[in-house]
Amino acid sequence: MEPNGTSPTAPSPNPSPSIQPIQEPKPSPPPTWSDGFSAGALVRFRPEMKYNFDFNRNTNDNVDFTGQKIQFFVQKEFTKDVIAKVTFQDSRLWGAEKGSLTGIATANDGTRQSTDVREAYIESKNNFGFPLHVQAGRQILRYGDERLVGSLDWTNVGRSFDGLRFKWEDKFFSSHLFVTSVSERHSDIAGNTTNFGVKSQYNTYLDCPYNGTKVCTPKIDAQRQELGDSYFTGFYNTLKPSDYLHIDLYYLGLQKEYLRTNNSLVLTTGEVGNPNTRAGRWDVLHTYGIRVTNKTQASKKALQAIDYSFEYATQTGTTGRNITPKWDSFQTNVSLVDPLTSTTYQQNLYREKERYKTFAFGADIGYTISKVRMGVAYDVGSGDPNRTDGSIASFQNLFHTNHFFYGMADQVSWVNMKSKSVNISYATESYGTFRIDYFAIEKHKLQDSWYDLVGNAKSGASTESIANNQYDVSQVLTENGTGNNRPVSMLGRSLFREVDVKYNLPFKNILIEGGYSMIFAGDAIQNKVNDRTVNANVYTNQFSKTAQFAYLMVTAQF
Repeated sequence: MEPNGTSPTAPSPNPSPSIQPIQEPKPSPPPTWSDGFSAGALVRFRPEMKYNFDFNRNTNDNVDFTGQKIQFFVQKEFTKDVIAKVTFQDSRLWGAEKGSLTGIATANDGTRQSTDVREAYIESKNNFGFPLHVQAGRQILRYGDERLVGSLDWTNVGRSFDGLRFKWEDKFFSSHLFVTSVSERHSDIAGNTTNFGVKSQYNTYLDCPYNGTKVCTPKIDAQRQELGDSYFTGFYNTLKPSDYLHIDLYYLGLQKEYLRTNNSLVLTTGEVGNPNTRAGRWDVLHTYGIRVTNKTQASKKALQAIDYSFEYATQTGTTGRNITPKWDSFQTNVSLVDPLTSTTYQQNLYREKERYKTFAFGADIGYTISKVRMGVAYDVGSGDPNRTDGSIASFQNLFHTNHFFYGMADQVSWVNMKSKSVNISYATESYGTFRIDYFAIEKHKLQDSWYDLVGNAKSGASTESIANNQYDVSQVLTENGTGNNRPVSMLGRSLFREVDVKYNLPFKNILIEGGYSMIFAGDAIQNKVNDRTVNANVYTNQFSKTAQFAYLMVTAQF
């Protein structure tokens, strides 16, 4: 009996549990165009100053300008294995476009400012269940230390290739096979025209001697006029036995077709009066190389205190020219009739193919203690002691990014040179990196030319002897002698010494970098600027030993 007089209620033997409503699963949102979509941009500007690069006190060759590069990319990941990417790039010089004729704004007036597509490709990964990737379209190629194949991003434009690439990417092995088109001789039928091949008109350019002692002369852009279809191919393999050692084995092929300048479609070879031409033939260059390094981490870092990279390359092939052999001292000529014009011309009875026989070697060793790295490097690119015989011994530097290896002022390429250098750098956590380099660069073969950044001979900038004039010790009384054939005894060896100082400071998404170079010319340059072989009786001192280079670069990425 409860206190209130009621009887207690017996508990229910099976209490009913509370019933929860069933939740319907929410449907997944439908895919949208923005899924897998990403975008980014880069803005970079760099004022540069170049002073006295011809080492001649009587010429005014000082240069200063501000270059600007703007990039914007979009990337779409259709699936985890299929992506497409497009990178737009605008490259220009400040002030290179004149003001509008009708207002105060600027307008493109046909100057060589460039807005173009830097990358545009589709990539399919992991095909057929294997780590096999296929990439097609305009793409950037970077291999090894970029001594032979690189992006050239230091320049205001950079480099891309149009082609197809197959990539096998495994933990212990990677292999890339690619074929790209370097030039196309034919235009399509819908308005896209080529800058190469058979045309009736070509742009002219001003050819200005490096020594500054002669006026500039207009010339036809003969390289584009002569060049037909060209292809750059490669088979680049990397063995990765551990994080402390990678070995690269590669083949690079460059095939260039040379056309007849008479624009004829008749399948003949040679030109009237110029039997040594390679018109109608192919220039085929084969490059074989090996690279060994322990710089296996991001940004080419090593896991060990000692880092190293060694690379050796050799080149063979034929230039497409059939030349008179050196042993035919009697010049045994015969008369031939040109099938196009029915005119008669003389050609040597004996011919031999002109062949490539070159090599190059590069070594870079460093030691890091805490935040300080000390390094030494040695590089050699073969030169040609006799440019009139049947072999090309000057190394062909292909599509390099040399800015990091042979001096910040970009005075040489990996051709007819020997470079010895030392460097020291100090990297802080918050205040950037400071680096000093010293380079001593000389010619590999005294008789050969000095070659600029892109591998062109700087004729007239240093002492040369085209035909390897070994024994003549007399002075010639013309600027070039017989084909610039100075006696070897009068040739200089040293090109220059260079001291580089560089500092970069990262700040959020901005990188601020500045550099300064002092270049001190050697006897190969001095003996040409103060050229006693022109006429010893009217010799004057025009030589100025020092050149300078400086820049300030600001880069923002987001």
